[in-house]
Amino acid sequence: MKADKDTMKKQTTKKHTIKKRTAVLLIALSATLIAFLLYTVIVGKTYSYTEVTGLSALDQNEISAESSDESILKVVSVEQLTRPATNILKVTVEGVSGGDSNVTLRYPSEEPGGKTVAVTSFHVLPFNVVYDLTFDSFSSLNALVPFFIPVTLLVIVVLLLSFREKQKTGDFSYSMVVVGGIILFLLIDVIITFTDQQIWNRFYESLNVKDILAMVVGSGIRFVNFSAIPVLLLAAALAISNVMLIVKEGFRPQNLLGVFIGVLIAAGMAVIQLSKNYNSIESEVLYYLAVMINLGAAFLLCYFECMFLSTMFCAVASTLYKPPYNLDYIIILGCAIRQDGTPTPILRGRVQRAFDFEQQQYRAEKKHAVFVPSGGQGSDEIISEAESMKRCLMEMGVPEERILIEDRSVNTYQNMAFSKKIIEENAAGADARIGFSTTNYHVFRGYTLAEKLNFKVKGMSAKTKLYFFPNAFVREFIGLLWEKKWAHLLFIILFFVFLLILYIIIRY
Repeated sequence: MKADKDTMKKQTTKKHTIKKRTAVLLIALSATLIAFLLYTVIVGKTYSYTEVTGLSALDQNEISAESSDESILKVVSVEQLTRPATNILKVTVEGVSGGDSNVTLRYPSEEPGGKTVAVTSFHVLPFNVVYDLTFDSFSSLNALVPFFIPVTLLVIVVLLLSFREKQKTGDFSYSMVVVGGIILFLLIDVIITFTDQQIWNRFYESLNVKDILAMVVGSGIRFVNFSAIPVLLLAAALAISNVMLIVKEGFRPQNLLGVFIGVLIAAGMAVIQLSKNYNSIESEVLYYLAVMINLGAAFLLCYFECMFLSTMFCAVASTLYKPPYNLDYIIILGCAIRQDGTPTPILRGRVQRAFDFEQQQYRAEKKHAVFVPSGGQGSDEIISEAESMKRCLMEMGVPEERILIEDRSVNTYQNMAFSKKIIEENAAGADARIGFSTTNYHVFRGYTLAEKLNFKVKGMSAKTKLYFFPNAFVREFIGLLWEKKWAHLLFIILFFVFLLILYIIIRY
């Protein structure tokens, strides 16, 4: 009883252990937030804003600025800044105590004898930090861009370490796709921010909250524009691979999936370009419709690109992963067989890969594995796929007692589910190490389906013809999207609402 309690305690402790990199990230993010707040308190007591007065310099004696309540806010100075073809007044104020106050700036207008009056509203926060209510700004806001880049780079590094760990341990899952997509988006966003001269020019000027929100809203468009050329080249490569596939295998609608992806990407970019001039639309309803079409198309394309590219990388990584030589069972995922009951080249490749691995394992560790060929009998098949694979294994020299067939499944999910049950019954409660063999384009999908069953497995990849792989991968990617359709739909709806709220804030 005591041993069981100790085991449970260890498992509970392990479950709630925070990894060092996660702890470092949390500490760094907290430290950055505290540093920004301290910086705000230090520099936020004074605040400067500008007023464009015209083309020529003014008589300093005719310029005045006064606070409506100097016990809350006082005017420190009013300077003239002469720039090419523009004269600007720079007003500096200082917070004294909490509350609201207005600053009235008066200066000569360009009309003879006229006066221009500009009123700016302020709220003095705790620690006498000055907030410009008229412009929605405060002194430390300009530091957000320099703060953003190192923090985002730190997040990317931590996510990369997590991604790399999953890759090394063979923990391929849908969460790995999500992590990869976030890394890709953040990395490109940092590159754009770091290299965009306009953003850094604004850093030296006065930023406001709406500028920051506009940068967030426009991140999808910036991502799509930055990645346009490589993504279009990838789409063209997929289309070319489809042409090769049709030449080799004949025309079938499913052999045009690469072309479909290319058309989808091109259509998304066309919609973005056609709807980008929404500022010229006078109708309020049509204006917001055009905004949502433009931002929505950019976001959807950005989201799709991140998912697709991350899935592609994860799929390739899963095919390169080499399981350890300690497996007790090897599931062989089925597919169609020939009319005479023999395996097709694709299915034979899966059987051969499982057999070769088992032989290598025995030579390395003197340990045999049990084969679990998995696949039912189709209406046009004379025997089950599992039986066909069993015969193939026995022809290779595998004794029948090391083969457990699963002959009821009709899809990959059932392959995994039914094979898991058979293995659990055969292992009789022992902690079995399990692998599965399938064609390279199908390995990652096998991992994600096993994940749904809480089934810990290690995949091994059988090669297929190069021209066949891209289209087959696209099919698997579409299947992966469909499996998580409700999660994708909910995220997209929430993000559209988020974009709309942000844009309304920016607009008004």
